[in-house]
Amino acid sequence: MSKVTVSIDNKVIVLNFGDFNEEIDADELTTIDYANLFGEAVTVSALLNRIGILKAEAESILAHKKLDCDIYNATLSRQYRREANINSGKFTLVDNGHPVSIKLTEDSLSAAILLDLAFQNKRKAVINAQRDLAFLDSLYWSIQSKDKKLSVLMKSVTPEEFYNEIVEGAVNGMIIKKPRDQWTTK
Repeated sequence: MSKVTVSIDNKVIVLNFGDFNEEIDADELTTIDYANLFGEAVTVSALLNRIGILKAEAESILAHKKLDCDIYNATLSRQYRREANINSGKFTLVDNGHPVSIKLTEDSLSAAILLDLAFQNKRKAVINAQRDLAFLDSLYWSIQSKDKKLSVLMKSVTPEEFYNEIVEGAVNGMIIKKPRDQWTTK
């Protein structure tokens, strides 16, 4: 079980939720199992919540990577501008092991930052985080579509039908067990 701590107005709330396996079959999660519509219906909300939590984590990671990249960009820019301030409007870069003096312009500054290997690595990390978020976003919307379809399919089901038709077992990464209640035959 995983825990997420959320702070709202100086109040700390701990959310507990079930973990996924390390591998998720996205096609299985987004497909409706018509042999167990009832199992699908009772687990799809929890599934949507799990993916939503993963998506929120991916959004946070992306925001942190963007911030890290922006800070590095600003720091490098400040370094080059300070150097140019001291050296008659020029800053120095190393090209093939040789120092090269470059006149500071917006274009030369942008090019110098873009060619910086650490900046490139930070931008690639942002791009990868954007890709990861896009995958989770697609999965989230697919499961939300599944939820809406299940709602339409299950509209007129009575509690007795629901109980009698649900199949115990693993559905959407969760285990379903029938409780004993008034609809069970004694």
